[in-house]
Amino acid sequence: MQGKQEYPDWFLWLWEKWFVLFLLLGILALVFIGGAVYLDNQFAQVQNQLEYVPPRSYQPPVLENFQADKSDLEKLTRSQSLYVPCYSHIYYHGGAPFLLETTLSIRNIDRNQPVFITTIDYFDTDGKLVKSYLDQPIRLTPFQTIEFLVEEKDSTGGSGANFLVTWNAVEGVNQPLVETVMIGTSGPRAIAFSRMATEISEVEK
Repeated sequence: MQGKQEYPDWFLWLWEKWFVLFLLLGILALVFIGGAVYLDNQFAQVQNQLEYVPPRSYQPPVLENFQADKSDLEKLTRSQSLYVPCYSHIYYHGGAPFLLETTLSIRNIDRNQPVFITTIDYFDTDGKLVKSYLDQPIRLTPFQTIEFLVEEKDSTGGSGANFLVTWNAVEGVNQPLVETVMIGTSGPRAIAFSRMATEISEVEK
């Protein structure tokens, strides 16, 4: 007659405590999953911190870096002047001035050819010249941008201020994108808006 099969004590203990074993395995699985999720989130945060590059404070452009060669200027056949409205302040609450800071942005949107800027003049509400930003032509390479800032504390332009921008290029070049961006804050109030340039004249050379 075959004897009864005997099992080790540890096996019998596990058999009797199967529920405890199952619970322990479940806890270990949850700890493992939670740890994996935590590490993944930490890695993502570190990656975002490494990728984030804070914007620089505004610095006036170094115009020497945009110098145009005389040989290039002689080849230009197209000239256009643009009127760009801007506002050193607007009115609110029955005529109180709300001061604004203005950024003039000039972008060469042509992917192949440079554009040449020959005039950037700033006029006040009465049409009087306040400032000329250029004393010689500058060159913008494809997709390059140049910016000029009129600070909030400079209210000489008034509510009807404007820029006159003249650019030159060879035939077939896309017109640069020229706009002003105004922003102002006062206590809890803030405002921001932009204005696009309007063509005044175009001359074929």
